[in-house]
Amino acid sequence: MEKVGTNDLNEDFVKEVESTVKAIYSQLPSKYIGSSTMKGVSFVKFLQNIVECMNDSETLNTISIPSEYESITQFVAQVAIKEATEFYEERMNTLKNEGKLPILWEEFEETHIEYISEIDKLFFEKIIGSPKQIGSFVEQLHEKIFEFKKEFRKINFRELMIYNGNIAKKVWSRYIDNKINSFKNNEEFQAALESFELAYDKSMKKSLEANKVITSYKRNQYPAAIDHMKQLGIMNKRLAEAMYLREETDRLRREAFERTEAIRIETAAFEREREKFRENFESKISELQKNIEEQRKFNGEMNKVLEDFQKF
Repeated sequence: MEKVGTNDLNEDFVKEVESTVKAIYSQLPSKYIGSSTMKGVSFVKFLQNIVECMNDSETLNTISIPSEYESITQFVAQVAIKEATEFYEERMNTLKNEGKLPILWEEFEETHIEYISEIDKLFFEKIIGSPKQIGSFVEQLHEKIFEFKKEFRKINFRELMIYNGNIAKKVWSRYIDNKINSFKNNEEFQAALESFELAYDKSMKKSLEANKVITSYKRNQYPAAIDHMKQLGIMNKRLAEAMYLREETDRLRREAFERTEAIRIETAAFEREREKFRENFESKISELQKNIEEQRKFNGEMNKVLEDFQKF
């Protein structure tokens, strides 16, 4: 019988069997693996394994419910991890494929937290097992998500560098390159530098990458422009040295801010993500505790039935 495909059976027979099975299972109490409710893919997998084992005429092994439970727990976890990582990758790819990158890091982290929170919620609904097992499965999931997140961070970093680099190149050309041979004095040159920075600040996407771009200009283009002004005789050596020092000081200040800002963004994102995770995890633990109480209640009722039966 096990070799007969469903499509080979009488259609009315199949419908009747499906209806009967649904009626039976709709009346059954909840099934558990440990303190986790066995439902959906876990219950289907459990029944499938049991039926396959029973129908296998060559098997010499006795069905072991505990080993089946462990097998199903691992199976469900891996399915849930795979689905969750695919969901995250698909959502994040949407940002890239729809041309929404680059985005500011605060928005990037908010988007990540939104997706990971949704993933955690769906993940906790599916996985089964003890709290220790669930913790291990969550760790596996977050390790995979972290790897995907790193890749998307690299993409956004690159896009931010390109975007802000193009802005800097455009305004540098407008205010410095196209006019550097026409400045009459140092005041005009410094005013042009200020105009460059104002125009850049107005058009850039404010981010650590924007800061990297401007510090790169202060390390490279600024000294080159100052040297050119010296060669033209518009700026003397003493004034040039003063400008070198001023721009170098500003560059170091910006780099220090960059490091501090990176820590601030990462810390804030970590705290928000941890809070969302705590909410979902506590909800799962609450479910497990409720299941334990249900099992205790059921066991108590069964013990009472047995006691009453023994009185006869």
